[in-house]
Amino acid sequence: MWFKNLQVYRITGGDISPDLLEDALSKFALQECLSMEMQRRGWLQPREEKENFVHVFGHHLLIAFAVEKKLLPATVVNQHAKARIVQMEQQQGYKPGKKQIRDIKESVLIELLPRAFAQRHKTYVWIDPKEKWFVVDTANTNKADELLEVLFQCVNNLTLAPLETKTSPSAAMTRWLSGDEPPSVFTIDRDCELQGMDDEKATVRYTHHVLDAAETTRHIKAGKKATKLAMTWNNKISFVLHDNLQLRRIAPLDILKEDTETTEELFDSDFAIMTGELSRLLPDIVDALGGEDKG
Repeated sequence: MWFKNLQVYRITGGDISPDLLEDALSKFALQECLSMEMQRRGWLQPREEKENFVHVFGHHLLIAFAVEKKLLPATVVNQHAKARIVQMEQQQGYKPGKKQIRDIKESVLIELLPRAFAQRHKTYVWIDPKEKWFVVDTANTNKADELLEVLFQCVNNLTLAPLETKTSPSAAMTRWLSGDEPPSVFTIDRDCELQGMDDEKATVRYTHHVLDAAETTRHIKAGKKATKLAMTWNNKISFVLHDNLQLRRIAPLDILKEDTETTEELFDSDFAIMTGELSRLLPDIVDALGGEDKG
């Protein structure tokens, strides 16, 4: 299993040992939505066939956060409500008022909710207590914030901070697209986005396009800065670096995998390879961006 996106934090305080984390998360396990509930949040076992809420391999930890939501589209509610509104209009001889329409929609929602299907979305977190990494596999900042909100309710005194670098990703990517060479472990790929810094924020996107320094420099001199850049690290992992320091579209390239026999061995092997490579990629990213800004 490989993370597709990296939202990276630093562990700045608190105990996040496997035993403490296991005990804390098990008390906030995800429960199914009750008939009249729209949503539930909680923790799941990273591996469904195991009882543990913390998967441990070496000093690396893996946990899984989940949100269960009822699927009740507004179009369905409006469709049923419309029929009620028409019926009420026929009965009383005039169109229902705003309050009556609102009450009808609330009534329809209450009636349909117990029959709505529930969908679960799982988000994984890789934790390295030794090197103080806390990495969420999501490109959605709101989802990461929701995960952290629940985590802080479970684990006392834990503090995290978003990873910060001395050079902003946008400044570094803009320099690299202006002709400066990135560190030797990185190569520039064929996707990038340049955005204007004025109110209009005019945007130029290159997709599967050989990036010509003269061409990208022309856009930069016209007042644009780089906001996204596709890169490859050490010929092993491709990704897109964003100006908010997110890494998206993570894809392992020619990484050797061990032959395994069981599902458990395969899971551990994939997790070991992923954490081993990302443990080297992240410090190289930090170094390429001028080092870590610890405030």
